[in-house]
Amino acid sequence: MPPPSFLTLRFLRTALTHSHACPFNPRHTSVTVSRHQWNGTPQQQKTRYSSGVGGAGGKVDREIGEVVKDDKEPEHEQEVEAVRESQREETSDQAAQRAALPSVHRKFLGKSQPFVDYKRVRITAGKGGDGAITFFRSARNPFGPPSGGNGARGGSCYIVASKDITSLNGVQNRYAAHDGGNGFGKQMHGADGQDVEVVVPVGTLVKFVDPPVTAAGAAGGAAENDEEMEFEDEEEEASYHQMQLISKHYKFKSGYTPQPDRIAMLLERLPYEPASSSSTTGTQIDLTKHGQRLLVARGGRGGAGNPHFQSAEIRGPAIAGRGQPGTTTWVELELKTIADAGLVGLPNAGKSTFLAAVSNAHPKCAPYPFTTLNPYVGTIDFPDFWTMTLADIPGLVAGAHVNVGLGHRFLRHVERNRVLVYVLDVAKPEPWEDLATLRNELEKYKKGLTDKPSLIVANKADAGPAAQEHFEELKKRANGIPVVPVSALKKKNITKATGMLREIVEKLRREEPAEEVD
Repeated sequence: MPPPSFLTLRFLRTALTHSHACPFNPRHTSVTVSRHQWNGTPQQQKTRYSSGVGGAGGKVDREIGEVVKDDKEPEHEQEVEAVRESQREETSDQAAQRAALPSVHRKFLGKSQPFVDYKRVRITAGKGGDGAITFFRSARNPFGPPSGGNGARGGSCYIVASKDITSLNGVQNRYAAHDGGNGFGKQMHGADGQDVEVVVPVGTLVKFVDPPVTAAGAAGGAAENDEEMEFEDEEEEASYHQMQLISKHYKFKSGYTPQPDRIAMLLERLPYEPASSSSTTGTQIDLTKHGQRLLVARGGRGGAGNPHFQSAEIRGPAIAGRGQPGTTTWVELELKTIADAGLVGLPNAGKSTFLAAVSNAHPKCAPYPFTTLNPYVGTIDFPDFWTMTLADIPGLVAGAHVNVGLGHRFLRHVERNRVLVYVLDVAKPEPWEDLATLRNELEKYKKGLTDKPSLIVANKADAGPAAQEHFEELKKRANGIPVVPVSALKKKNITKATGMLREIVEKLRREEPAEEVD
């Protein structure tokens, strides 16, 4: 039996809506069915009509959206369940197909974002808007006074330090602020360009550098120098250069040619051009406080509307100012981790294990060198709610001061720590030689770096009698630096280590206000 036609469905809906008896079931009295409830495949529609599922005494099933029989007619229940089962099977098949599709979120599941501590960024401020050349017109005054609005300033670019982020991975390579809006008639000024903020972690060093020189740029500059225009006399050459200079800062109404007196007036009113970004090359600014804001590219000034050029001699000026371009700056962002104390040691000495044992950080710990490739900062919470931060610096090797084993990338994070914590493996022979190597690399990287308050953590002190002998010898060769034995893996004696570290940090914090006053 073929499926019912559209007219049959329409007749059935009209009959059910107006409470007439359904021709398929004389016991039916009143059921209202909307067009959205007559859905499903043609085979399911055929099943409904042949079995009388959409007949009398039924109710609307919310799960599959069709009319089903009441409990008074059990002969149709099996057919309804079959329809429901087919609906569920289709739904499960669709879910299986969706699960088989590739997912971007599944691709990066369980993978953390990379740590970035260096960026070179090009920052461009917005251009100022141009002034408008308009005149007030009315029925009584068809040649009214000038009424052009001023152009708005371009957006500026700022670098803002934030304590909420710890990496430069979110910083883009290029930033550009919005341009200012042009002026309008009736002395309506343009809208200011929106500023742009580059958010960086606290402890970022901003260096202003020269823009990179490309081969295409050098070739273009040489071609421009080779092009020389030919003039009949010096007066024509001077007039040409004057018009080039004026056209750079002013615009004119279509078909307007300024006269010599106008040119002289405009030359006297040339706007001030700020110094180029090359004057700031080499400047370094350290962002060490949360919310610290640094202006790196200022937006261009907007041009003046034609009312600003009105005078006793010029009643209807067809001249307006052009918006000045925004400055373009190249900066290098170098992140240096700031913490109360930093863990310094050779690879595989147990620095990450010690950090995980005493703080809330969860760095990767494994029994092979260079497990840690970027700094981790953890917070140590004491029972009296006193807190301090501890940074895990990647392992240093001999020759790190000349960038052996990414030495410069790791050593820059040691500079900002108030206290140096040397983590040594006393289970290996002659751990005091490791201490000498670390101090030598720090001193060669930056003179005076080893003068900071220090503490030696003798890790793996429970490794046996040999470790105990090495610990005793290390105390004799520590040059007055306090030494505390611990077992970071088994969390033994770590309370004493954190207590000694707290005493040093508290003393430094008490001395900080006195230094600021001086």
